[in-house]
Amino acid sequence: MMQDIELYDPDRRPPNWTDLVHPGQYAVFHSDVGTDVEKAPDGRHLGPADKSMCRVFDSLAEAEAYCEAKVEEISRLRCDVYDHTGKSKPPIVTYVNKAYLRSPQKHARWGWVALAASLPCFWIAWWYGGEGIIIPLIIGLNLVFAGLRLVYWGYGGSEKRRSTREF
Repeated sequence: MMQDIELYDPDRRPPNWTDLVHPGQYAVFHSDVGTDVEKAPDGRHLGPADKSMCRVFDSLAEAEAYCEAKVEEISRLRCDVYDHTGKSKPPIVTYVNKAYLRSPQKHARWGWVALAASLPCFWIAWWYGGEGIIIPLIIGLNLVFAGLRLVYWGYGGSEKRRSTREF
């Protein structure tokens, strides 16, 4: 059985969603694959009037079947499955569309390419003694920062990718 639960409702007793989920039940949270921004189950971004919600299932098998179907239906949707303890631990399993499983590795590869491309820029700046030729230094520094950011993006979500199931 599936049930939508509002994450926080001050008029409800208990007001928090974690107090409503019992052992053996699993909550599914929806978000955008690229930005991690919360989404509605139909894949649209939440509007100002929309409330944050999760879908609760009575078994892990039900939650997984739902997630598999949802990420196939809406390719940019990510489904994170949590147990009754809530978000205090990483998700039990994360579902994403197959198209997005390898994209973090692409980020890391391009990051390493950018870092390698910065080396000739620094060499050029060093060769000319750094006098009057600042452009290669600026380009090299930008390549280093962009490369480090891409490497971080590529390897930063490794715990999520480990819990991702490919179907």
